[in-house]
Amino acid sequence: MSDLNTFLAEQFEAELQAFRASLADVPEDAFTLSTVGHVPAWHALHVCDWLRLTVLQDRTPDYHHLGWEDRPWVAPMNEDAGRAAVMARLDNVSAQVVACLKGMTATDLNGMAFSPSAPTGERPRLVALGLHLRHIAYHRGQIQLGKKAQE
Repeated sequence: MSDLNTFLAEQFEAELQAFRASLADVPEDAFTLSTVGHVPAWHALHVCDWLRLTVLQDRTPDYHHLGWEDRPWVAPMNEDAGRAAVMARLDNVSAQVVACLKGMTATDLNGMAFSPSAPTGERPRLVALGLHLRHIAYHRGQIQLGKKAQE
């Protein structure tokens, strides 16, 4: 593993742990309650889906939480699966992401990544990883705002 792999894996692991902790602080009865925008469960599943699609390059057509719910190809959402199921999903995807980053070669890191939101459908992998690290932090902030709105 290179220094860059180590750095990226550590940064994603730290942000994902902070994101998880933010979700864990949401009261059980508020986990599927909307205060400002989406419910906390949606934020967790949204982060999972984007990490699967862009970091893990998983193109399985079963995404529900990419932020394009108004599109006809998006299946119904399942935020009501319960906190335990949503958190287990987050833990599973988080572990896969960290392992994936640890296993990337220099060629992988300097390659391109599928990115449906990019004009060309792909972007340099390091740019994509940076965007998604900030994306997780953004949604952690949204969860924090939702908790403050409940006070």
